[in-house]
Amino acid sequence: MSAEASATSRPGREPALDWLRGLAALAVVMFHYFHKGPMEGWMPVRQHPLLDALSAYGYLGVHLFFMISGYVIMMTAQHADLRHFVASRISRLVPALWFCATLTALIELLIPESPFKPLSWTQYLANLTLVPAWFGQEPIDGAYWSLAIEINFYLWVAAAIALGQLRHIERLLLAWLALSFVNLLRPMYPVQLLTSAHWAPLFAGGAFFYLVRASGWTRQRRLALCASLLLACAYAWRETGPLRGWDTLVRLDAGPNHLVIQAIILACFGAFRWMVSRPLTSSGDALSDLAGRLTYPLYLIHQNAGYALFGLAASGGLVAVLGPGFVTLLIIGMALAAAWFVNVVVEQRLGPALRRWVAGTRPPLVAWSPPHSSTSRERP
Repeated sequence: MSAEASATSRPGREPALDWLRGLAALAVVMFHYFHKGPMEGWMPVRQHPLLDALSAYGYLGVHLFFMISGYVIMMTAQHADLRHFVASRISRLVPALWFCATLTALIELLIPESPFKPLSWTQYLANLTLVPAWFGQEPIDGAYWSLAIEINFYLWVAAAIALGQLRHIERLLLAWLALSFVNLLRPMYPVQLLTSAHWAPLFAGGAFFYLVRASGWTRQRRLALCASLLLACAYAWRETGPLRGWDTLVRLDAGPNHLVIQAIILACFGAFRWMVSRPLTSSGDALSDLAGRLTYPLYLIHQNAGYALFGLAASGGLVAVLGPGFVTLLIIGMALAAAWFVNVVVEQRLGPALRRWVAGTRPPLVAWSPPHSSTSRERP
């Protein structure tokens, strides 16, 4: 998931990016509450079959998050030296993560019906680092797995900044795509672990779309985006598993449909293509701003805590009285309220102070701008 959220209204905003964030978060919430949770027995009542079938594709919201991250991190990196880049990432990720991880652990401990429980203090403390796997620990919430992928991407961007290589960012992204292609043909666990080659097409796709937004189209960027799309589709096809018969391509009742998944990946790239073709606005509306601000805390707080609350409602008879769908909507409303609280009370108050503390008071030492060339304004 992308950990970015919209800033307040400002010149050159991308309200469409905030809406894409909100759409991605909603898709993931639907996937967990209406498909994954019931299927795994973590929510002890089956949901409506149609909602189940539609929500089965919600995991692709994470794919959209990774594209958004590629776009936003490329935008962030162009105006930052290493210290300021690190400060922006820590201040954006840490306050909400620490609060939501703590709240999730407390809910899991206090509600007997929770299907998950914190394993130890070691697991909890390891999760506060954002990379619990580095300490041999599991995420304290199932949704946190994507944070490790995000951190890996941030580290490589930070390395490029530290080594003064952002002026060669397009070559670096192309090399990453080439490595992803090799990994697709011959999966290599160390390569996937260290370089996130599996997810490179999504991050690189978002990054190239930002470069297009910043300085226009070039032939290289066209080819790179085509390669990103093809690789993203190929990996998504492989994730879905082998075909259980060619007839499943035209059926929607036989589990996740390969062609529907390909269409969703194509739609994600199409949304970015549409976004970068539109002029920047001087300000965004309040709803798009809210959608962007709530995305990250909603992603962090909804899954395991939601399962625990649903189990509590089921054991208390509330699900039997109101129905599983209505109870699930109530829990979504609670998750949104919690996300708003985290954003207003935690992120907006602690984030700026933490950023100033990490970055210090010095202005950025190095500013990088996307390269311009004689063909950079080539129209699509």
